[in-house]
Amino acid sequence: MRDGARGIQSIEVSGRILRALVRSCEPMMLRDLAQDADLAPAQCHAYLTSLREVDLVYQDPNTGLYSTGSFALRLGIGWLQSSPLAAAAIRELKSLTLDLGFMSLLAVWGQWGPTIVHMNAGVTQTALNLRPGTVYSVTGTATGRIFAAFASFPEVGERIAQELARPEIRGTIGRVMDREDFEKSLGATRSNGFAVAAGSPIPGINAVAAPVFGNDGKLQLVATLVGSSEELQVDTESASVQRLLAVTRALSTSANAADGGQTGTDMQSAGATAPVREKVPTESTK
Repeated sequence: MRDGARGIQSIEVSGRILRALVRSCEPMMLRDLAQDADLAPAQCHAYLTSLREVDLVYQDPNTGLYSTGSFALRLGIGWLQSSPLAAAAIRELKSLTLDLGFMSLLAVWGQWGPTIVHMNAGVTQTALNLRPGTVYSVTGTATGRIFAAFASFPEVGERIAQELARPEIRGTIGRVMDREDFEKSLGATRSNGFAVAAGSPIPGINAVAAPVFGNDGKLQLVATLVGSSEELQVDTESASVQRLLAVTRALSTSANAADGGQTGTDMQSAGATAPVREKVPTESTK
């Protein structure tokens, strides 16, 4: 138990089952799910029966395989709606898309890395295979490099080391940079307060991403604009970049003000508050 507090064991066991389903990202057989959750199959089946009753788990009637249920989706949506910072970010990005015409995305750190949780389609439709739940590379995308530059939790460093050691990471969007280019990009991102992707990893498509910090001064969300290379300029003086930065800085300032300004007071002018790693992690430092 955390902090020595008493809890309800059955809820914790259910959480292990749900985490196993999320890690899998695909329907699972009972025996595999039980093994991943460190349970006996019979015990796992009993929990699954209850989880099915509340729609946290779904069992395909034809295959018998288990996956997350519809209520799991509603929980995620509920978090987006109930979190003041996330709700405000969604409103501001929608307004930004309406004003500028570019696709806008909101990402959080998920099980497998930077994950889209909300998006607004731009006026000009582009052939992009993006949707809520899409996972980005940390090193190979503008969104991912914001996490690399400003996030302080250890999973980010571990993911960076994995990508630099193995450039082709299945299931993510982005072309991983080599170590030298990646380190240079981190320096520019921390200095400018935003990250860019110009025609890469998707030819003809530009992206610019910026951090949103919570009232604890830590990175909470990443906001990104995506558009064609001809229309979305990503240099420092770009009007679109400045509009995005104005939004993310205002969101971060509002979060800090809601806490009475007692935390996150070390925000830099670019909007960065999270501790900066001095060295890009390698496999030996994982």
